[in-house]
Amino acid sequence: MRRKQGAGGRRRIAAGFAALVVLFSAVLLFGYNTFQDNLGTLQAPVPVVTRWANVPGTPVSWLLNAATPSNNVTGCSGSLATCIQQSVTAGFTTWTSAQIPIGNTQQTLTDVAVQYAGSSTLTSPNYQDCQNVVGFSDTNTGDFSTGTIAFTEIATVTRPAGTTGSFQYTCSGAASKTCNLDDCMADADIEFNPNENFTTSLTPPSGTFSLQSVATHEEGHLLGLDHSGIGHTVMFPFGDTTSAGQQTQLSTDDAIGISFLYPSTNFSTATGVISGKVSLNSTGIFAAHVIAVNAVTGDAVIDGLTAPDGTYALTGVPPGSYSVLALPLSPNSDSGVLNLDNFSGWECGYADSACTTVPTNATSYTGRYH
Repeated sequence: MRRKQGAGGRRRIAAGFAALVVLFSAVLLFGYNTFQDNLGTLQAPVPVVTRWANVPGTPVSWLLNAATPSNNVTGCSGSLATCIQQSVTAGFTTWTSAQIPIGNTQQTLTDVAVQYAGSSTLTSPNYQDCQNVVGFSDTNTGDFSTGTIAFTEIATVTRPAGTTGSFQYTCSGAASKTCNLDDCMADADIEFNPNENFTTSLTPPSGTFSLQSVATHEEGHLLGLDHSGIGHTVMFPFGDTTSAGQQTQLSTDDAIGISFLYPSTNFSTATGVISGKVSLNSTGIFAAHVIAVNAVTGDAVIDGLTAPDGTYALTGVPPGSYSVLALPLSPNSDSGVLNLDNFSGWECGYADSACTTVPTNATSYTGRYH
């Protein structure tokens, strides 16, 4: 099992509005925790939920550069580009058809649409063009440090201070876009490592990664999800070439996450919230990993992290009886499986109590994280 170490950088989106660039890597260094917070904050240290603009009937579009210069995608008996497109599309379908178990039925509680918008020749991420490209021919060796199977680079725009309502931002090429939220995703590019072996087969041969599995994880990032700390989820930050390390079906935690970001009209009435505070010697514990466990089945259903004061709220919990498990994160990757670096979206709230370390100015910060 391998993991990607982080790197940093600063960038600015063309319009002059701030863009947060978050690089999620999969090995699966995948996803977005169910509370999808990121560094774009209006009032530190309160994180802001980031997603694509909430415009009814407007799907999130994506383009595909299926060129594979090292011929590292196998398992296709026909057109390779068609097989790749089918695997990537299957991953997106998994998210748009996400269901949450409510009682004895599975219910669709998310309202997110995705559409294929055609081919692209982009060979490396361009966070300024506002085009979401899935590619396989990124030859920039600096983008793929040891252990990186794929990554998603995301740019967001944050509402300028003192403004209300919708605001405009400009992409490269002078295309004007509208954000009607406090923080909107503006661009997301997925790149697969051309030096890794992928397969479009649903039964991956030894030593290969399921293209659909990796795509599904990275697409979770593209839609706004951070990593989950539950091991059997699509958005768990680790994986490998064994069948146990490759997931194509959403867990309840994954389904809750996408439904939280893009809720249907009955999401809030069909689910509930578990909230509380994790304390030690009467002091709130910061960044504790909190997991709701079904008291009947023993299944880990949903997880999250505590705020600086030790409080937490797990939103979108299906009806039932739950036990709450609180665990500490490891201080670093050498001391345990999960540490704060695995949850990039929480970094603002956890930089320090006043959120002044990252970033000092929440409306002009850009950066790259793994």
